[in-house]
Amino acid sequence: MATVIRLSRFGKRHHSVYRVVVIDSRKARDGQFIEQVGFYNPNLKEPDIRFDQEKVLKWLGVGAKPSYTVNSLLRSQGIMDLFHAQKAKRSIEGLEAQVRPTKVKAKALSVKAKAKLEAEKAAKESEAQAKLEAEKAAKESEAKVEESAETSESAE
Repeated sequence: MATVIRLSRFGKRHHSVYRVVVIDSRKARDGQFIEQVGFYNPNLKEPDIRFDQEKVLKWLGVGAKPSYTVNSLLRSQGIMDLFHAQKAKRSIEGLEAQVRPTKVKAKALSVKAKAKLEAEKAAKESEAQAKLEAEKAAKESEAKVEESAETSESAE
């Protein structure tokens, strides 16, 4: 019997939630499963991903193949790293899976967007330059007013 670890859908329409289950590869997606090893809710801002680490490692060790999606979830949770360490005959006693930080991809900007950003940056720089010049002129005028006030006081 070829076993796989895959997602089994449940939840409301347009609000699906998934169980991560070990199931015979010939069974239907939502068919009778052997064991539930995790849970996945992609509908939140931070997706809720939970696995029973011991069960997953046991089934991977027995030969269950994870689906592509489950494999990426296991990798993001750090469980695949533990499995590979276990497979390489390294001790994983007392180790907990460490969640990998998510990578934020920088979006490529179009030519128009780049030009707009550069124009905004130039406008901010020119505003800052004008503000500095205005402050400098104000200080100079205050200094002249104080100087003229001092000269008029000394003349009296």
